[in-house]
Amino acid sequence: MQRVRTSKQWFAVIAAGLALAGAVAVAAPKTGSTVTVRVMSAKVMKSPKFIGPAAGSVSRGDQLTIAEIKGDWYRVTGAKTGWINRTSVVEGKVALSSSPGGGGAASRDEVELAGRGFTPDVEEEYRGKHPDLDFSHVEAIEKTGIDLSELGAFVDEGGLGGDQ
Repeated sequence: MQRVRTSKQWFAVIAAGLALAGAVAVAAPKTGSTVTVRVMSAKVMKSPKFIGPAAGSVSRGDQLTIAEIKGDWYRVTGAKTGWINRTSVVEGKVALSSSPGGGGAASRDEVELAGRGFTPDVEEEYRGKHPDLDFSHVEAIEKTGIDLSELGAFVDEGGLGGDQ
């Protein structure tokens, strides 16, 4: 036998679901709190938008202090001062370690490679198994950078927007 719910019962189910969803929502960090860069590298921007001049870059593990919050953007101080998008950081202090349980220190290159799932040993092994592959193009791309000031001028000149 199939049970038919009344509109009041459906309302109660929906209200309970919304209440539960609100209860598990994660609160945004507050001004003065510490965030840790969670991506391999991130640009700290001069203004809270993706396209425009950068104030510099930060690396995974760098800890920053939130000075101001504007939507999904945090004005931070620390390794660099400027604006970073919330997607590049995690709230709190996160200590990186090269060994289980802490201790030891990982180099910046090791942290970045681990973030991509590579270590120097894994890369060397892969290259050894594939001597017929030409890695020069990959190496050239990895060295390529974008001048965000030039990109911002290009966006403005083309009327493409950029206040994202």
